[in-house]
Amino acid sequence: MANLHKVAIIGRVNVGKSSLFNTLIADRKAIISSIAGTTRDRNYAICSWQGLDFQLIDTGGLEDNPLEGIPYEINQQIQAAIKEADLILFVVDAKNGIMPTDKEFSQRFKKLKKPTILAVNKVDNNKLRQGLPEFYRLNLGEPWPISAHSGMGTGDILDEVVSVLKKLKKPKQKKAPAEEKVIKVAIIGKPNVGKSSLVNALIGEKRLIVSDQPHTTRDAQDVTITVDKQKIVLVDTAGWRRQGKQTIDAFEKQSITQSLANIKRSDIAILVTDASQRLSWQDKHLIDEANQAGVGIIILANKWDLIPNKTITTAEEFTKYYRKFFPFVAWVPLLFTSATEKLRLKKILSLVLEIYQEKNKMINSNALDKLLKAIVKKHKPSRGKGTKHPYLYSLKQTSTNPPTFAIKMNFKADLHDSYLRFIENNLRYKFGFTGVPLKIIVQKSQNVQDKK
Repeated sequence: MANLHKVAIIGRVNVGKSSLFNTLIADRKAIISSIAGTTRDRNYAICSWQGLDFQLIDTGGLEDNPLEGIPYEINQQIQAAIKEADLILFVVDAKNGIMPTDKEFSQRFKKLKKPTILAVNKVDNNKLRQGLPEFYRLNLGEPWPISAHSGMGTGDILDEVVSVLKKLKKPKQKKAPAEEKVIKVAIIGKPNVGKSSLVNALIGEKRLIVSDQPHTTRDAQDVTITVDKQKIVLVDTAGWRRQGKQTIDAFEKQSITQSLANIKRSDIAILVTDASQRLSWQDKHLIDEANQAGVGIIILANKWDLIPNKTITTAEEFTKYYRKFFPFVAWVPLLFTSATEKLRLKKILSLVLEIYQEKNKMINSNALDKLLKAIVKKHKPSRGKGTKHPYLYSLKQTSTNPPTFAIKMNFKADLHDSYLRFIENNLRYKFGFTGVPLKIIVQKSQNVQDKK
């Protein structure tokens, strides 16, 4: 994507930038809310129009020289987007008319001498359309009337965007081969455990806002890196708090829904925890969501640098605590990390590559036949609720991502759950599958005569 044109959507708070972003990319990637400051980090997506692909950047709301806190960080993100953009799509509000901030930044854009298109949003009726001439006063050329909500005028403004981009000198676009696989990694966890700091440390730049204020990240943020010629998309998700009627607001609910969707669409989920704090219900619930979705899992005990008076047994003691808290995913690797100290960052990325390979590993039938005979010889199948004693005829792998195995057995028998876990443990002992959930399906066949 580095050689694609970049178009930054810039404007004051609540002028409809995120709504426009979603409309132009035909997806609900950005969270929309009437609350000022909903969008904070830069949000990227590919937009295609008239055969041209370009990168669209959604940004937070402009404020005139904020000095500190989240508004200052948002402004820094906006400035970074303006700097990297080839074209600025400046959005103003038809209902509010020209505001002082609009004037201030239109003058700045003129001085930058960077192509700028003026989009007048919320033109939802003829009366508002008649007020368009007022926006010529911003000296940014023709004001383009649009409605991000209804989609009115968005095709016209995309025509203009493509027309301007085609006139710019840019290296020829090189699209990645269709068969190239990108590993998608969801960074999940509670608020303030260091998810955004971790992503910034992994990519080596301040791409995401980091703050002590809970729920700083709202939109899920995609960041692409390359490790050993393999592209990895890191998705920083919103922190998940315990959901209570009095403590969670509308856009936080959207963030959580988006986080869950990103877990299901990912290849691997990295649960980031704060090693200096006790584990909680949210951590267990997130791991369970990832496990049920069949994605690879890594657990990070982050902020390891904050643990005082460490000894040679500290890591072992923490490992026992984590394993006891997450007994149902004993196969998940645990790393002690520090985003601020850049501790074990390379190990995280090497584990991502390893787990992705494990997810797509296929075991041949001959090896599984030998394993099944060894399993049955070691411990005969335990009967569950069936009327017959179980007899296992075959064990075969039916698919990958996640690895799925089918056990064929006599029709009237039933396997005890503990024996299924015994089979899974033997599969892991023999073939690995580090950090990968396994699915074992029991197939009962009427065509096979029951053994006595």
